[in-house]
Amino acid sequence: MARQSMRAHELGAFLRSRRTLLAPDEVGLPGEGVRRTSGLRREELARLAGVSTGYYVRLEQGRAPHPSASVLGALARALRLSHDEREHLFALTDQLRPEPEPRKLADGTRRLLELLAPPTAAYVISGHSDVLAWNDTASALFGHLIDGPVRPNNVRYVFTDPQARQLFVDWEDIAADSVAHLRAATGHRPDDAELTELVTELGELSPEFRRLWNTRELRHKVDGRKELHHPLVGRITLDYVVVAAPKTPGQRLVAYSAVPGSDSHTALVRLRRTRQHREPTWS
Repeated sequence: MARQSMRAHELGAFLRSRRTLLAPDEVGLPGEGVRRTSGLRREELARLAGVSTGYYVRLEQGRAPHPSASVLGALARALRLSHDEREHLFALTDQLRPEPEPRKLADGTRRLLELLAPPTAAYVISGHSDVLAWNDTASALFGHLIDGPVRPNNVRYVFTDPQARQLFVDWEDIAADSVAHLRAATGHRPDDAELTELVTELGELSPEFRRLWNTRELRHKVDGRKELHHPLVGRITLDYVVVAAPKTPGQRLVAYSAVPGSDSHTALVRLRRTRQHREPTWS
């Protein structure tokens, strides 16, 4: 599929997914009558956005690949899109041109990773969800994610490694978050061959990935809490923060820590002692 056609197809699918999630009463429309599908009808959304129904139908069908910024803005308002969803919508039309996906970890980001005080577990992840670098505690905490002959990928780990289901207590939430992050990346790079290959691979390997991917959810969590059940130290409660790496678009540093003096902090200290730093076996 040509680049323009891919973008138009994904634009239509994204609009359709958001339209079907918006209830009539949320936008002041009556909900009477039989509706074959959930959400707004095409003609209702077109009227709210101030465009013709025929033009909106062509957008959903991928036959109007060059909507203006004013039309996109009107659709975003009519659909009640979040900031991330609005940015995704504009990116799908190539009106937000992304910088190339960086292939190398920036020196400053590596130094930041090295400066984090033990036993904080931290790693750097790319826009493709590849894990580019990590510290000792992260290596011990997420052993199967990092160990192996190929470059580790967070989404592949979550959906294909049995250890991930055992490690993450709230696996369903972790899975949804990982897919939502990856979906946001494809909005900026829908014609990225490596990203497309990853999505295809995971779709073939995991029905759960396919289901979540088709919801077209977008998410950019910057902090939170995770419950883990580690085979060596048992239950751990960790707070995490996600920091965008400067001057390296798409890359972000993820750091996990625990309250000093807590059982979880003690567990992290124990885990770090089990793992000495090693260089990756993949290239």
